[in-house]
Amino acid sequence: MAIIWDMRAKRKLQPGLQLALGFLSVITIGALLLLLPVSQNEGENLKAIDALFISTSAVCVTGLTPVDISAVLSPFGTTVMMLLIQIGGLGYAVIAVIIIRLTSGKLDLSSRNLLRDSFGADHRVQVWKLLFTAVAVTAAAELIGAVFLFIGFSDHGYSIGRTIYLALFHSVSAFNNAGFDLFSTSLLGWNDSPLVLITIALLIIAGGLGFLLYSNLFSFLLKKKKISLHTKIVLTSTLFLVISGMILFRFILPGIDWKNAFFQSVTTRTAGYFSYDQTTLPPAGVALTIILMFVGASPGSTGGGVKTTSMFTAIKATFSLLLGKKTTAFKREISQESVMKAFFVIIISILLVLGGTLILSITDPEFTMDKLLYETVSAYATVGLTMGITPYISFAGKIVLIALMFLGRVGFMTIISAFAVRRPSQVTLIEEKIIIG
Repeated sequence: MAIIWDMRAKRKLQPGLQLALGFLSVITIGALLLLLPVSQNEGENLKAIDALFISTSAVCVTGLTPVDISAVLSPFGTTVMMLLIQIGGLGYAVIAVIIIRLTSGKLDLSSRNLLRDSFGADHRVQVWKLLFTAVAVTAAAELIGAVFLFIGFSDHGYSIGRTIYLALFHSVSAFNNAGFDLFSTSLLGWNDSPLVLITIALLIIAGGLGFLLYSNLFSFLLKKKKISLHTKIVLTSTLFLVISGMILFRFILPGIDWKNAFFQSVTTRTAGYFSYDQTTLPPAGVALTIILMFVGASPGSTGGGVKTTSMFTAIKATFSLLLGKKTTAFKREISQESVMKAFFVIIISILLVLGGTLILSITDPEFTMDKLLYETVSAYATVGLTMGITPYISFAGKIVLIALMFLGRVGFMTIISAFAVRRPSQVTLIEEKIIIG
C-alpha cells in the first residue's frame, strides 16, 4: 500500500518519473526483503550490494546474479524473487493500477497516462483493453507453461511439491524473460530434454512479443479489425531473428544440435537461460550473441534490448535514404517521428553500452574486453547471460551493471521524458546544411 500511496502522492509528476520512482521503490523493498534472515538459507549471509543487485536484476527481468540463488536463498527468498519478476515483467504501473482499481474503484487521467506509458502505447490505445489483455495473456501463458514444465521436471526425482514449485518459478521467470533458475547451472542439465527446452523457449517468445501485439491480434480475430503495421513488423522480425540465429548457431557452435541452437537463438534475445556453456563460446558465437542481445524483444513486452521495431525501422530507413525513397513497410509509410525515435534509441543504447564497457574496463581490468562487453550488453538489454564473470565483478562494477539494468528496463526515453520540460520556442533559427560523411 505504501507504493500505491506514494504513487498517488506524485499525481502531478510526469508519468515517466512516476514509472522510474515506482521501479526504484519496488527494487528497494525487494532488496530489504532479501536481506531478511528468513530469505536466506542457514549459514548464508547475503551482502547488501548483492541483495540490491539481485533485486534490480529481478525487477528489471534481467537474470544476472552475483551469487547462486538456489544455494543462498531460501524458499521464501526465491518466492520474493518470483514476485519481483512478476511485477517487473508486467510493469510497476500495471500492478499499481490494478490495486488502485480494486481499492478505490476508479482511475484518474494521470493513472491512465501512467499505464499507457508503461506499455509504450499512444493515446489511440484503449487502456483497459490493454490491461486486461496483459493480465489474461500472462496468467494463461504462465499456467500452461507450468503444466508442461511440471511434466518435464516430474521424472527427475523431485517431490510433487518441489516439482510444482520449480515448474511455477521457471514458467514465471521464462515468460517474463528473466532467466533466473534454481538449478545452479541454468538449463545445462536439461539440454537433452526437448519438452523443457521448447516449453521455456516458447514462453520466452510469448513474453517477448509484447502485449500491444496480443491486443491487436485479439481485435483482428474477434472484431475483424486490420492487423497493424506494428504487429506485422514484430512477427516478421521475431521469426527472422529466431530462424537466422538458430541456423548460424548450429554451424558456429561446436557440438550443438538443432534444438539447443534454437534455444540459444531464442534465449539470447533477453531471456538469460542457457543450455550451452557460454564460457566456451568461440569469437563468432560471442559476436552473434551480443548482436541478438542488443536487438532484444519487442515494445510493450517483458523483454529488453533496443527492440525489434527500432532495428527494423532503422534498417529500412537507411536503405530508403540510400535509394532516395520514403520509409515504407507492408504498403504503409513509417512516420519520420518513428524513424527518428528508432535512431535515437539505437544511438543512445550504443553510447551507454560503450560507456559502461569503458567504465568496467577501469573498475575490473582483470577481465578481457569481450567478456566485459558481453556483460554490459547483457545487463543493458536485460538478458542475464554471462561468460562467468558476474560473481567476480567489483563493488563499483556492480553499481555500473545495476544502473544499466535499470536504464534498460525503464527505458532511456522514459527517463528523458521524466525530466523534459517543453517550452514554446521564442526564436526561429536559420537553417544551414553541414557536410556529412
